Amino acid sequence: MAGQYRKFLLRLPDDLHARIAEAACHYQRSMNAEIIARLGCSLMGIPAHDTESSVEPAFFSHIETVFRNGLSGDENTLIRRFRRLSPRQQAALMDLLNG
Repeated sequence: MAGQYRKFLLRLPDDLHARIAEAACHYQRSMNAEIIARLGCSLMGIPAHDTESSVEPAFFSHIETVFRNGLSGDENTLIRRFRRLSPRQQAALMDLLNG
């Protein structure tokens, strides 16, 4: 992240602090870097495919594997791209598909 950094005091509930610490450990970065990565991506909407793995929780890939079991590569691509559409675009696509 380029530019100036500002110090910001943040109070977190103990359970959220622990979850951030666990995620930071999993992705081998500081808690500060973990918070910056997640906030940055959340403020941009759903992360792009190349940055998605840096913010997804540790259990996410396992859940996705279970839900997507048996889907082709094209089907997986469609799911990811659909999730990146705005709600208006999703509704328009569904209207188009439903004829």
